[in-house]
Amino acid sequence: MFGQPSHTIPTTAVVIATFLAGAAQAQVFEVIHPDVEKGEFELEVLTGVTLEDVDDDEEQSAYEFSIGYGVTSFWKPTVAVEFADIEGEGFEYVGFEWENVFLLPVSGSAGNVSLEALGFFAALEIPDDGGFDEGAVELGPLAEFHFGPVETVTNLFVEIPFADGEDEGLAYVVAAAVDVSDTTALGVEAFGEVENVFTSGTDSEVFVGPVAYFDFDLASGMAIEPRVAVLFGTESDQPDAVLSFNMEFKF
Repeated sequence: MFGQPSHTIPTTAVVIATFLAGAAQAQVFEVIHPDVEKGEFELEVLTGVTLEDVDDDEEQSAYEFSIGYGVTSFWKPTVAVEFADIEGEGFEYVGFEWENVFLLPVSGSAGNVSLEALGFFAALEIPDDGGFDEGAVELGPLAEFHFGPVETVTNLFVEIPFADGEDEGLAYVVAAAVDVSDTTALGVEAFGEVENVFTSGTDSEVFVGPVAYFDFDLASGMAIEPRVAVLFGTESDQPDAVLSFNMEFKF
């Protein structure tokens, strides 16, 4: 249930983390899965709520709304818009993303370890503040492994900013879970980001915490996949905890 093509961690288990903010601000968290189904639509809502008070002009909660479609059996493009609840200013549009998942024809197994799916991710990010000149591209591999009953998804992305003088960053996600019923899996997610990865590489963020995944089949080939996690920041300038709730609807 947890994995996809077997079936999924809602867009995620090793996520690509979509970090929307800096110190003590809300973020959404997403694991990008190497999963493409030709002709399938995916609607998704990502939500992240900081479980502490924030200062004025900082994000108390963040949201992403996206729609993806399996154009072929190996290519799924997705468009997403991002919003945030800014303390003292209300609900605001903060950015746009065009994401692409490419499924690679690679799999295999050795003993108790199997590579279920391998893919490549490419995305264009355009923030509202600064537009295209302050945008970036993200590129990197996606993988789903099974270690016996444990399903693991990983994402590893290099972020290449367009702005002059900005260095590349690195984002990584690891998610692992075990099915506890036909509809439920429990596990752990970890999201990390390193700025200036090819220079000093000193600025980093890490969030880690427990997660629950659910997968409910509906009528006529439709499915709904909620995910809920509490993620804890490990650095002093990060939120102590973020409630992360995602909802994916497939048809």
